[in-house]
Amino acid sequence: MSVFKRTVKNEFWYVLFLMPGFCLFALALLVPLGMGIRYSFTDWDGVSQSLRYIGWGNYKNALTDDDLWMALINTFKYAIILTVVVNVLSLLFALLLDSYLKFRNVFRTVFFLPSVISIVLSGFIWSYNYSTGLPKLFSFFGFDNVTSPLGNPSYALFGVIVIAVWQGIGAPMIIYIAGLQGIPQEIVESAKIDGAGTSKTLWHIVLPLLAPSFTINMVLTLTGALKVFDLVFVTTHGGPAFATEVMSTYIYSSSFASYKGGYGMALSMIFFVVLVVVTLIQLSVFRRREVEV
Repeated sequence: MSVFKRTVKNEFWYVLFLMPGFCLFALALLVPLGMGIRYSFTDWDGVSQSLRYIGWGNYKNALTDDDLWMALINTFKYAIILTVVVNVLSLLFALLLDSYLKFRNVFRTVFFLPSVISIVLSGFIWSYNYSTGLPKLFSFFGFDNVTSPLGNPSYALFGVIVIAVWQGIGAPMIIYIAGLQGIPQEIVESAKIDGAGTSKTLWHIVLPLLAPSFTINMVLTLTGALKVFDLVFVTTHGGPAFATEVMSTYIYSSSFASYKGGYGMALSMIFFVVLVVVTLIQLSVFRRREVEV
């Protein structure tokens, strides 16, 4: 018993210092999650105080909701394209700016600056560029029929992706540069002495040693892209013709524009499960890949 009391006494201060963080975590995540689960089983309109329990009705309606599936397809299309393009471009820029390039610190700052601008401001800037700036630029070269891609259902999603790529390259580029600077130069020089060219050194030495940076960037970029809301809301509001409607904007419109708070909560719970599953699969795949490398 004395050993138990001594252990409790020694560990008490650690628990005491952890309590503020745990309380904030509970108030910010656990309590809203519990309330969301509760509301998802009701027909709450998002405004009234009365709730009527309807069981799994919201979840059954979600499975037959064509708009939900279209929003989910748009979300994954946006996230996959953005993740691939951002990581490829940021890796190329990192390789270029980690070399002995003149004014490389200036170029690093230039490429990183868009990530400092708020997403809302970036959306307004590019909306103006698409609607006014680019048509005037192309008309100067004789192309008078250029219009904003955000108004065309066939190109609107790709127009949003361009904005996200422009703003999203900076942070992954810095992580890749940090990973490149952490690679021992002795290994690279040994490979060159053994006759390995630039391409073989890059493929067999540099990229495998960048696996941790690659994992971090892929997970952060993909999860952030799946949760996109503000950029789509500012630029297209999910239009035109549902072409850019993603899960976050669809949940928002269902909850507040259509006054279906309970259904919106059910959609949020479904999307939460999807995010958790995608993140776990992604982490397991890339961690396994790191071990193999």
